[in-house]
Formats: sequence, C-alpha cells, structure tokens
Amino acid sequence: MSAGSLIRGVAVALWCAFLGATTLQSRSARADEPAATNPGLSSWLQGKYMTGDWNGTRSDLEAKGITLRAHHIAESAANPIGGLTQGAAYTEQVDAGADFDLEKLIGWPKAKLHVTFTQRAGQSLAANTIGSFISVQEIYGAGQNVRLAELSYEQLLLEDRLRIKLGWLHASDDFATSPIYCYFQNNGFCGQIAIVVNSGFTIYPTGSWGGMVKVNLSDEVYFQTGVYEVNPTLAAPANGFKLGISGATGVIMPAQLGWQPRLGAAGLKGHYRLGGYYDTSDVSYLGSPVGGPQALAHGRWGFYAQADQMIYSAAPGTDRGLTAFGVIAYAAPDTAMLEYIGQLGLLLKGTFADRDDDSIGLAISYSKVSRTLVGAQNAANAVAPGSVSVQSAETTIELNYRAQLTPWFSLMPNVQYVIRPNGVTTIPNALVLGLQVKLTF
Repeated sequence: MSAGSLIRGVAVALWCAFLGATTLQSRSARADEPAATNPGLSSWLQGKYMTGDWNGTRSDLEAKGITLRAHHIAESAANPIGGLTQGAAYTEQVDAGADFDLEKLIGWPKAKLHVTFTQRAGQSLAANTIGSFISVQEIYGAGQNVRLAELSYEQLLLEDRLRIKLGWLHASDDFATSPIYCYFQNNGFCGQIAIVVNSGFTIYPTGSWGGMVKVNLSDEVYFQTGVYEVNPTLAAPANGFKLGISGATGVIMPAQLGWQPRLGAAGLKGHYRLGGYYDTSDVSYLGSPVGGPQALAHGRWGFYAQADQMIYSAAPGTDRGLTAFGVIAYAAPDTAMLEYIGQLGLLLKGTFADRDDDSIGLAISYSKVSRTLVGAQNAANAVAPGSVSVQSAETTIELNYRAQLTPWFSLMPNVQYVIRPNGVTTIPNALVLGLQVKLTF
C-alpha cells in the first residue's frame, strides 16, 4: 500500500469516527441521556492532539520547557476541465520538531531553540497537467525529500520589545506573510510564491543561514529587517541536509514596517505590512534573446504591501468574523518573472452555529509577467513569427470550506479556477477540484 493510500484511508476512518461520535451524542441528547456516551472517545475528539497527552508525559515535558510538535498535510487536486491535459495529483508533507524554552531548561531568560524536520512526497498537478506557473498545491516542492527545515535560536530583549532570530531558517516565515494566507490551498496565497519566485527569499521548508531583528516601536508599530543566504542549490532533492554555503550566489536583505491596529469600539484586528528587499545575486537578464546567450544582471529588488483587516466580529475579542485582505507587489522587470502581483480575498471564520473554527475562504490572485521578458518574446517572434508563446498574466480564483472536525483534524475541499495558465492563451483555462487534509499529532 502506498503512503498516499494509507493516509487517505486514515482520513476516511477518522471522518467516520467523527460522524459516528456526533451521531451517538445526538441520539443521547434526544433520549435525555448524558451527552458523552463514550467519555474516552469524547475526550480524544476534543483534545489538541491526535495522539493525546501520552498519559501526561507531553504536559510534563511542556512544563519543563520542551514542546513537541508534528503534523501531516495531504493535498489532492484534479483538473477535469482545461490545462494541458486532464489528470489528478496527490502530494503530502510530514513535519516533526520541538521548541526548547531555554529559560526553563537552563535558566537562560527569554531564549528559545527551534528544530524542525520535514518529509515531502507526491506530484504537482500544476506542473504535470495544468502548465501554470503558480502551484495549486502549496506543499509541493523543495525537493520532495527529507530535510532539516529549521535550526534556529530566538531571543527576546528590552522587555520583549526586541526580538532576534538567527540560524538555519526561512525569510518567508517573518517577511511578506500572514496566517490568513494558509487558509487556502493555492500556493499563490499560502506561500506568497509569486513574491518568492522574484527574489532570493528562502521559503519553508528549504532553509538557509540568516538572521532577523524585529523592534516593537509601540504597541501597534514594528520594524524588522534581516539578512539571509541566497543559495539555489539548497532546494535540490539531494540537499535536504546540506548546511554548507557552496552554491551561494549572494544574500537577500528584506525590511518591513508593520502596523497592527485594533479599530473601532469592537477592537477589530488589522495587520498592515509595507516591505521591500534587495538580493545581491547575479541573475539572468530577462531581456536576453530567447534561446540565445543569456546576459546577467547584478542584483534584484522589489516592494510589497499587504493588509488584512477584520471588518465584522461576531463578538468582541473573538476570531469569529469576516476579514478582508489584499496584496500588491512590484519587482524589477529586468530580473523578475512576475512584475506585478495583486490579490484580494475574504475569510469568514465561524460559519454556522457551533462551528466557531470552520472557515470559508474566497480569493483571487493576479500575476503579470515581466514586460522585459515579454519584449524578448516579441522580438523572437519578429524574427521567426509564432516561434515563441508570448506570456501576459495568470489569474487564479479559489473558493474553499475548511471544516475543523476536531482540534487536530481538518478537511478543506476547495475549487480553483486558473485563467490563462502560464500566462498564455494556448492553454485552456483550468477548473481544479482540491482537498486538503490536516492532522496534528
């Protein structure tokens, strides 16, 4: 039996267990019997972890400063309509790691050590059958292998106003990111991959050496910056545990100013980020003749603005409500494949009565291809008409429903529609049906 088949079987079994437990509780309530006909099953379904508290061992470790964590994410997708051809693909990620509170363990105040390992396997529907440059499965990539994802040290200073993190880590964990984005399966949203492909940003789970500093200027305003190694070889399948700097092309230096207000009498939460980056690497000049010698450009840069604002709250102080978000980014067209990026979306948390942790997400992403690259493609066609497909922009729309069936188990069916895959008119628009399954062990 394949790993994918095993995981799908486990997911079905868990779903049946959940429905069975719900049915039992409903029958008991109608008969005026105690709500929990099986206290052990009820406790398990309401717990934080699929594997439980290990007879108190897990809580004891946390009290001593060791927090263990592990997850499994599976993403299936199929395109019954459009793309290069029709097909289906399954990909998965398992991660396991620990957070060590050094103050509890060795008396080192406000210090933590983080370590994470990941394993990825599976196929990409975008690459195999759609032909789009934005993946419809956000956990595909980074070598599809076992790797050391993080080994970092974190320190808080100056009454927690100053945060320092350094080691083996990811620029995208701290810059141009928001937890809201991963309520979607498309990688344009969850990974902000359109920004990443334009820069030297390292993105989970591919780490690199680096560090960042964040200063809280007030309760609502912060500034952060960092320096990270840029090394394209690290994502290769054979380099899951490569820690050397061979293959490095330079460093990327991001900076970000953030504002985190609470608006109105209801204290509606908002997050606003304005950032930019400069990568010192020598990269391909996109205006080079198509199929000819490739010139190099020194350095690449870009800017981004991101915002998410709760616009309705079911009750003060709760996450249950409606949040709107938007992203706009620009990158130097001589070096960035995607010159303009725009996104708009809505996320409703708490969908129906007693479904506080469920969510509905709707978002659209627009990625416009570099005008420098388009100019080179048009120049090639001027010499040999029709020899090159001229790219313009790719647009993706996603609608999903995340059902948080237990604190440790969620299902998120989703529908995506890819307009002009790869930015060309020769590939039909693709309808994608997806399913994400998440387990917290």
